[in-house]
Amino acid sequence: MIYQKLNLSRGKFFLLIIITVGIVFGSLKIGIMSDCSSQDKKIRILSCTEIINSPSYIQDKAILSIQSKNSMILVEAEIADELQEQIKGLMFRQDLDWGNGMLFVYESEKKRSFWMENTLIPLDMLFIDTDFRIIDIKENVQPCKTETCPSYPSKLPSKYVLEVNAGFVMMNNIEIGDSVMWNSEK
Repeated sequence: MIYQKLNLSRGKFFLLIIITVGIVFGSLKIGIMSDCSSQDKKIRILSCTEIINSPSYIQDKAILSIQSKNSMILVEAEIADELQEQIKGLMFRQDLDWGNGMLFVYESEKKRSFWMENTLIPLDMLFIDTDFRIIDIKENVQPCKTETCPSYPSKLPSKYVLEVNAGFVMMNNIEIGDSVMWNSEK
């Protein structure tokens, strides 16, 4: 056995494995949370991620149209509908073209909460319900530069979250209640 080759007792070997796994999972920090708005501490991978059991049903990009009171706004969005895509999100991006964004797609509608750890650009976040209505907006959310990053929870349950450049919401007069539609690119 491996533990015999390492000259360890069986108990010490399994303790070493448990400690190693704990360190690995404890050091993984993610920038996306689901239904974690009541937590103030850093989120760990096993406490707040939503595992999506269904296959990806939307292509990699989509053109979204946001119908505001006075205009139709188009956004070219990358789709994050798989757990790994949602965990990474827009982390480590140096820039995001104006009019582009990322749409997070979830299997169910519930309160969502995001944070900005390892995100380098300020963002606006639009929380969208199953009826494709914007139900909450977080504007000009700044990158986190501290050890503990705040979370930005939705006030109501949402099934989708759209992240765009900070200032996009204000410049386009996007408001809660506006509708969102999209078609997947092939």
